Amino acid sequence: MTQIYSQAANHEDFVRVFDKLLEKLFLEDKITDSVQIDLGSDEIKKATWLASIAALSGDDKERNMANAFGALLHLTDKENEIYKRACYILQSRAGNLITSSHIPRLFHKENTLSDYGTLLNFELAAHRATLEHEFSDNTKIFFTEFQKKLWESLNSGENIAISAPTSAGKSFIIKKYILELVEGGAKNIVFIVPTKALINQVSNVLKTQLHEKAHVYTTYIANEEDDLATIYVLTPERSLKLLQDKNVTPPELIFMDEVHNIEAGSRGVVFENILYRVISTWASTQLVVAGPFIRSLSDSIKKICNISIIDHQTLSSPVFQVRSALTFYPSKKVARYKISSPTQRIISGEIKLKKSLYSKIKTNKGEALEVIADMFSPEEHNIYYAPRKSSAEKWASKIAPVIASKNSKIIDAADSRVKDLIDFLSEEVHPDYSLIRTLRLGVAYHHAGLPDIARQEVEELYSESVIKNIVCTSTLLQGVNLPADRLIVISPKVDKHDMPDFDFLNLLGRAGRASTNLYGEIYCIDVVDDEWGSKRLETDVNKKVDTSSNLFLKKNEDHLSVIADMSSEQIREMTGDKNIHGNLSYLRSIFKTDRSHFDRILSTSGITSKKIEEFTSKLESMYCGMSIPQELIANNPFIDPMLQNKLFCSLEREGVANWLISRKPMSKGGENSENIAFSEKSYYYQFLSVFRRLNDIFNIEYELNSNGFSQDDYVNIGRLVRDAHRWMSGKKHKFFIIDLIGENSRDENAVDKAARNITTHISKNLTFIAVKYLMLWSDMISYFLSEEEIEENAYILNLPSMLELGSYDPVVLELMSCGINRSVALSISNKVKKMDTSAEKALAAINKEILPNIFKRHLMKAGY
Repeated sequence: MTQIYSQAANHEDFVRVFDKLLEKLFLEDKITDSVQIDLGSDEIKKATWLASIAALSGDDKERNMANAFGALLHLTDKENEIYKRACYILQSRAGNLITSSHIPRLFHKENTLSDYGTLLNFELAAHRATLEHEFSDNTKIFFTEFQKKLWESLNSGENIAISAPTSAGKSFIIKKYILELVEGGAKNIVFIVPTKALINQVSNVLKTQLHEKAHVYTTYIANEEDDLATIYVLTPERSLKLLQDKNVTPPELIFMDEVHNIEAGSRGVVFENILYRVISTWASTQLVVAGPFIRSLSDSIKKICNISIIDHQTLSSPVFQVRSALTFYPSKKVARYKISSPTQRIISGEIKLKKSLYSKIKTNKGEALEVIADMFSPEEHNIYYAPRKSSAEKWASKIAPVIASKNSKIIDAADSRVKDLIDFLSEEVHPDYSLIRTLRLGVAYHHAGLPDIARQEVEELYSESVIKNIVCTSTLLQGVNLPADRLIVISPKVDKHDMPDFDFLNLLGRAGRASTNLYGEIYCIDVVDDEWGSKRLETDVNKKVDTSSNLFLKKNEDHLSVIADMSSEQIREMTGDKNIHGNLSYLRSIFKTDRSHFDRILSTSGITSKKIEEFTSKLESMYCGMSIPQELIANNPFIDPMLQNKLFCSLEREGVANWLISRKPMSKGGENSENIAFSEKSYYYQFLSVFRRLNDIFNIEYELNSNGFSQDDYVNIGRLVRDAHRWMSGKKHKFFIIDLIGENSRDENAVDKAARNITTHISKNLTFIAVKYLMLWSDMISYFLSEEEIEENAYILNLPSMLELGSYDPVVLELMSCGINRSVALSISNKVKKMDTSAEKALAAINKEILPNIFKRHLMKAGY
């Protein structure tokens, strides 16, 4: 039977009709005349019959083609009743009823299907019944075949490795499963996201779904209030504190999204380590991991830890994509198109242009996009991909006037929510910030350098169609949910580097919105002497994921024993590679703290037994003279244990009193001087002294500036401490920007550059690098204190959390742990203090009408 389905999907009569329909759809909004296709009714009937066979295939690609054919047939003549019915039958057989809502008048008023004849009526009704599901909150949906099987496996309690495109709806199913678990009495669930940018997006959805049935926390705090379920939405780094608490109730479910990050260099070992620890710590907990386009993902997870886990893999998507490359020529007002068809063929031709774009694409891509934006309807959702933050800002500024000129509804940000965001940006960032200018013209940009609440508002405005044109960087690759009708890529790079094929395919997955359309479009824009588009679209990626540790061991096999006990500086001098030290530090750590896991990693890495023996022997020798306790290394496995040992010895030698900050941040005691005893210094100078000595051991300044810098951007320890103190004191981004460029500067380019600089400085230097070393400092100090002394110094030992979240105020920290944005938490903290109750109860009770609209909406979205 498998051969019959394949023969149908690859039959010349089917392929020919499919490609002609596809080309017609592509050309329809590109030329003024209506597009005619040379197809007879008998050809279409035969192709439809072949599609109806292919739709029953067990192969994802063949089912996708059948589903796409049905949509193409309907779209070629939307009033044709026969085409509508054919489209629905193909959707049903392919297991994709989600998009049937886009076919008008399929159902009668009583929600009953039109008559298709006895046999088809029975088949279609049976399939609807099979795929329909009602959740405990009384909502009903139609699963796809993939979602149905996934749902059944989830409910059986199996550990699952999911590989599916972005548009397959895996995250939706997981969130619904969490709701059902809570309804069934689950008390503890952990949802691990790859970046801090995703924390609020996920926590808001869960809080809204669960209402008051569960606490949703975005940092680890124990729930001691009541018997409600607790859901933690955490990054891998924030998960470390959860794992350090030995009294945590084993979770019923742990879900890790974007799991392919286990191979992402030195940060990959954090994902890898968290996966290993949750599996080994909570053996009875259901584990679910997910990523796109990964072959045999379960095998990759088994390399990390011994676990029984099954694969759920699909290439199916509810929407099909029209993937095309547009190539421009010198001095010609034409572009050659190449459509990459699901039939594995390339459809090519030419379209006429108003002007030649060749030189602009070569030298000024922003101006080229200005012309390209004019080709598309401003009423559709368009995402323009940009390789860098600065490109996103400049390109958004270029296309914004074009979008505004084509849409009379855009009159200086007519929508009140856009005006609210503009007011917020003016107050939080700077009145001359470029995002304000583009928003007024109906265009936004989205990158990791935006303040959190601004990024969330842009996502919301786009999702609700208030803004329909957006320029995005690679934040799109990190799980941010921004599906588009159309994706335009004019540069396939991340910063200055070529985007890997796997990431490029993941990016393409953003084109197509199952909620609004049957298909999505992709345009790769290139020139004749650099035709990258068609090649990229034809690349088929279904990769195997390896762990970051394995990749490191294979790459450095020949000199493992040489670098085993080298310093970071020595390794860089020998290899020229600044990334080696991070992976090596992790292996050094687990060699001491979990030898069986270390041996497992090396034995599955594929390197020779001789190299393993030499590496192991060198690590044994390295540890001979070290006195640091194993438990301290285990708490901070990503920091070099050789350097941790130096810190430990310093604490032993100098005494904990010379390292423990004894004053409170806002107290006036102590002297503002570096040249007196530690105990006599003010809080600020004690804080500075701690970081100067940490820098002497760990060379933090190198880490802060390792990505290259101009002299103006160099971050020394003095600036790090000064800005960390200001950040925890509640200063806004605007404060830092004005501090950088001056109060009276109105240079728009300087404002944008300063905003990028400051957001990177805060997210990378303050809330990541500095936090990492403060966590180590806190753990080390705590080791030397009694339980009573730890309790007595609990406030100051919580400095890592204060710095990561950005406040010295415990009430602000509590609000932020409930998923509330820093700007909002700082704004309402005084009101909450007067209420004398927990943060969650105060959030539910606070009078939101007196808050700025943008803050009020944020609280409502967060479930309060």
